Amino acid sequence: MNRSIQIIGSALILIGTAIGAGMLALPLISAQAGFIPALILLIGIWLLMTLTALLVLEVNLAFPINKNNFNTMAMATLGPIGQFAAWLTCLLLLYALTSAYIAGNASLLAQASQTFFNHSLSSDSDAILFTLVFGGIVFISTRSVDIVNRSLISIKGVTLVLILIVLLPHVNTAQLIHQEGSAKYLWAAAPIFLTSFGFHTVIPSLSSYLNKDAKALKNIIVIGAAVPLLIYTLWLICALGIIPLMGSNSFTEIAAQGNSVGNFVGTLDKIVNNHWVSIGVDGFSNIAMTTSFLGVTLGLFDFLADGFKRKNSRAGRLQTALLTFIPPLVFAIYYPKGFIMALGYGAIFVAILEIILPVLMVYKLRQSQSLSSSYRAPIGNGLLIVILLCGLILITTQLFNSL
Repeated sequence: MNRSIQIIGSALILIGTAIGAGMLALPLISAQAGFIPALILLIGIWLLMTLTALLVLEVNLAFPINKNNFNTMAMATLGPIGQFAAWLTCLLLLYALTSAYIAGNASLLAQASQTFFNHSLSSDSDAILFTLVFGGIVFISTRSVDIVNRSLISIKGVTLVLILIVLLPHVNTAQLIHQEGSAKYLWAAAPIFLTSFGFHTVIPSLSSYLNKDAKALKNIIVIGAAVPLLIYTLWLICALGIIPLMGSNSFTEIAAQGNSVGNFVGTLDKIVNNHWVSIGVDGFSNIAMTTSFLGVTLGLFDFLADGFKRKNSRAGRLQTALLTFIPPLVFAIYYPKGFIMALGYGAIFVAILEIILPVLMVYKLRQSQSLSSSYRAPIGNGLLIVILLCGLILITTQLFNSL
């Protein structure tokens, strides 16, 4: 495969992992704070997560290809306690996300079977079929995920651009700048913003895919984090600049009706008076969940292969695939509330796995006499302490919000 295409595909995997259907909820949880405070928080979270991703890369490049996941990195740098923390948080986060995406993405097959065959399968059958099709892509190879993901990202990108083209002319800039809000609502928004940049679990897979090319991986992380920042900013501009905070067809009214994404899309549709908005947003959300599923399960697949020491053979990959997809599929079908509850604490898992552990691992790596990395993140000890404190604050915030 052409090297530049491989690098672009890797960047798209990372971007697709970050930008999921959860993007649609960002305006709902930040509207009460106002656009300017929300934008400042968004930029702060983006910077934090970009820096921690570079920390993950530094640690990752100290290990061999396909033996470089969070489990191995934590064990080698932090010992059994660090390994247990990495294993538990990574497993809970990735299984929870995988289960949620299986349940959500089953609607894609339901719609397709109804449209093309005029026949609807049961939700359980849709979930199983979706897992077999897209899980099979992950089973084949990272390259297959790259190829499929590139196609889906292209469709998602075109859909999103068309949505923004339709919405941007309706933005009231005065409403954005002078919107009344309270910064106290940022405490509730911070954990959700955090999970919107959660792509770190796919870095080990991309590192192996690109043969530990430090320069390419660094650029992929920087660009891959910047693209979601740009898209989230434009999305907030459209949503908060079109829907008012108070009154009829407002965020207050949406909140009173349950603060659902469906009501939010319906309100946009009413104000803009363009039915293509709801069609485009629905299409975007379905594709976004699929690309996120591919990125998340790719990270989970390689994590489990590393943790259970499964070989990269057909038999070994089949065993890893069963470990990857059977548990979340079973939970998605029989006990979805358990994973929904876990998703509520997703920001805690993200903060531990993608902020606190990278700081601690890099600190220990730089002191190690036996490990060395081909890349060093531009982050000194003082900034490591600041990042660690940010992670602890975000965990405390999420725990407080859950009370």
